[in-house]
Amino acid sequence: MKSRYAAILITSLAVAPALCHADPILGVANAYNLVALGTVDSHGNTLLAGNISTSADIGGRVAASNMVLSGTTIGSTLNSDPFGSLAMFDVVSTKGLSAGEQFNINSHGNVYAPGANGSFNFNGGGHRVTTGSTGIDFNTLRSTLDAETFSLAALAATGQVLGTNQPGVNPSFFVLKGSSSILNIFDITAAELADTNHPIDIQAPVGSTIIVNVSGTSDTLGTGLYYNENQNSGDSSAGNDILFNFSDATSVTINGQFNASILAPFAILSGSSQMGGTFIAAQIGQTGEVHNDEFTGILPQSPSAVTPEPTGLALFGTGALMLIGAAKRRIVNS
Repeated sequence: MKSRYAAILITSLAVAPALCHADPILGVANAYNLVALGTVDSHGNTLLAGNISTSADIGGRVAASNMVLSGTTIGSTLNSDPFGSLAMFDVVSTKGLSAGEQFNINSHGNVYAPGANGSFNFNGGGHRVTTGSTGIDFNTLRSTLDAETFSLAALAATGQVLGTNQPGVNPSFFVLKGSSSILNIFDITAAELADTNHPIDIQAPVGSTIIVNVSGTSDTLGTGLYYNENQNSGDSSAGNDILFNFSDATSVTINGQFNASILAPFAILSGSSQMGGTFIAAQIGQTGEVHNDEFTGILPQSPSAVTPEPTGLALFGTGALMLIGAAKRRIVNS
């Protein structure tokens, strides 16, 4: 595992404070509601297969590097679908389906699922494809997003973690306060995320990109997420610029209403409450109802796409130390 994460660390050290739109960063993953990347060791051996096994209704597209295991309803609400052109299929189950599973496909798209197991009700057109390309290179996507999670974790926090009892807001809110109209970055602990008595309220200018880096290997959202004192639900675009990044996590659980996106490429993602966003993990278990609110924020450029400028070299001291710490934690936990 050391060689894999050393490589990620080296490429991530090239980060500069440039920004670009979300689609080149998350790539084709941004067109999907749920993405299961799987994980591999330094020899290419599978650690987590990359299955999606939730039976909850999923409003958008679904992509599993291995299999979609549980029958469900998919594609009911693609909304404005800003990155839809990146997706060749509305469902990708790379290694086919389990026997007896039935899926309702409410979009107009096609499904990629080799073999004859499972069945589909195509309620808006579309058909099953069993051969050829999925349109997703999962190996490349996995490597890119592994590097991206470390790059985001290494960014210096720009917002304040104010905690509870803040003037002018509900005193029980655990307040994150950002002032930038472009990019606000926060660092919080697993314990702060898990607090069932104090919901997180992110206060930042509407339209700014918000990155919340969460520490810990086993992370649970204990109660609902608020944005500028409002709790959004369903097909709401209000949280489309918010990304929670779990670079160390092997388990992420959403037990409160949550409208924001998640990048957790080494974790098993699950939950019991309504979720809305772009959800990227190693593997996805049972979840609450999933709404398709695609991430439309602006992220720092992909490490491989940036050549450091002299003015950016001063950032490397702190950034390198943070990246080394993140890489060490992943090696220890591997």
